[in-house]
Amino acid sequence: MDYRKLLHIPQNCFHKLVNNHLSLLGIAASLPLFGMATAFAVAQNGAQPAKPEVLQKEVTEQLSLPAFSFSESATRYWRDEAIQRGDTIARVLNRLGIRDSEANRFLHSSPLSKDLLKLKTGATVSVQTNDLGELFGLRFLNDDENGEQVLVAIEKVNGEWQASADPIATEAVQTVRSLPITRSVSAALAKAQVPRDIRAQLTEIFADQFNINSLGKGDRINLVYETLLYNGAPIAAGNLLAVEIKRAGKLHQAFYFAHDSESGAYYDAQGKPIKQGFSQQPVANARISSGFGFRKHPILRSLRLHSGVDYAAASGTPIIAPADGTLVKVERQNGYGNMVEIRHNQKMTTLYAHMSQFAKGARAGKSVKAGEVIGYVGSTGRSTGPHLHFEVRINGQAVDPATNALPTPGLSSTQLAEFKSGNRQLTAHLQLLRELPTNIALLD
Repeated sequence: MDYRKLLHIPQNCFHKLVNNHLSLLGIAASLPLFGMATAFAVAQNGAQPAKPEVLQKEVTEQLSLPAFSFSESATRYWRDEAIQRGDTIARVLNRLGIRDSEANRFLHSSPLSKDLLKLKTGATVSVQTNDLGELFGLRFLNDDENGEQVLVAIEKVNGEWQASADPIATEAVQTVRSLPITRSVSAALAKAQVPRDIRAQLTEIFADQFNINSLGKGDRINLVYETLLYNGAPIAAGNLLAVEIKRAGKLHQAFYFAHDSESGAYYDAQGKPIKQGFSQQPVANARISSGFGFRKHPILRSLRLHSGVDYAAASGTPIIAPADGTLVKVERQNGYGNMVEIRHNQKMTTLYAHMSQFAKGARAGKSVKAGEVIGYVGSTGRSTGPHLHFEVRINGQAVDPATNALPTPGLSSTQLAEFKSGNRQLTAHLQLLRELPTNIALLD
C-alpha cells in the first residue's frame, strides 16, 4: 500500500473546501480528524515508542487543623419571642438557649402572682440577654382578672433580681398611617397593622355621620396616633390624635383636644364637636379623677392600662344609665366589686364598678332608660376609696369613654385658640399623607 497517497487526502479535501464557500464552515470541525489520520500514518511507518515507567509512592501524613474559637460577646441586647400555645417563661427561655438557674429560682419565688406570670398565646415576650446565654431581664404585657393590662417587668439590678414596683416611664411618639381602600376598611387596617384600640376609636369618631364600613375602593384613611415606647420598644397605642377620611370625594377630619390631664374629645378643623355622645354622664356634676390609658396602679404599683375613667364622688351618690339599654350583668366580682353592665346597641356596652349597692329591682335582662338609677357609688372590690369606675367597650374592645360616649363640651375662646395652635403640625402631617402616591402608601 502506498502510504504517500494518504498524505494527499487532507490536501485535496482542503482545496475542495476552499473552492466551495458553503464548506468553509466545516473546516474547523475537519482539522482534528486530519491530524489523527496523519499521526496514524506516521506512527505506522516507524517503531512503537516505549512507554515511560511511572513510579508511584503512597504518603500518609496526619494534618492538624488550626484551633477554632467562637468569639462571644458580653454585650446585652433585647430579643423578642412570639409566645406559642402552652409556653411558660421557663420554656421560652430554654428555647432561646438561656439556662440561668438563679433567674429561674427568682421566677419561682417572685412576688408577682402566678396568673400574671402566665403567657398569652400570640403575644410577645422581650428578653434581655447576651451571647453567653445570661439573662438580665424580661417583660411582657398581660391581663389581670379584671381584663386590665399590666406590663410585667422582671430585671436584674446591681446583681439582684427584682420585680419592679416603680412607675415605668413611657415615651409617646407620633405614628402616621395612610390607608388606601382597595377591598374593605378592615382589610386595610389589618394590612397596615393599626392597633386594635385605635381601630375601635376610628370606627366611632364619625359614627354620627356615616358607617366607616361604607368606605369602598378609591376611598382613603389617613391617621396620626401615639405609640407608647418603653426602653425604645413599642408596648401600646395612646390617643388617636388626628384622622382624615376621604369618602366619595369628600374629606372628613377630626382632631383630638385634651380638656385636662384626664380627658379630651374630638373636634373638626373649626373646633366644633364631632360626636354628640350620651346626653348625660353616669354621675351628675362629678369630675373625672383618673382618665383612660396607661397609669401607675395605686394598689398593684405597676404600669397598667386603665380601661375606663374614674369619677370622684361620695359614697351613696346615685349612678344613672347615660343612655337607653338592657342590663346584661348585675353581680359581684373580685376586682370590680358590685358591678353593672349595660348593652346599648349591637356593638356598644358600658360597665359600672365598685358600687356600694345596686338599685332596687336591678337584674340581668331588664331594660333601662337614660337617667334611670342603676346603683350607688361605693368602694367594693379592689378600690382605694369611694368612686365610680366607668368603662365603654366597642365590640368588646375598651375605648376612651370621654371620646366615644360622654357628652362633648364646646370649646371656650381660650381653648379654641389653643386647639388651632396645636393642630398646625397635625394638619401638616395629614396634608403630607394626602399627597402620598398610592403605591408609596401601600409600602408601609
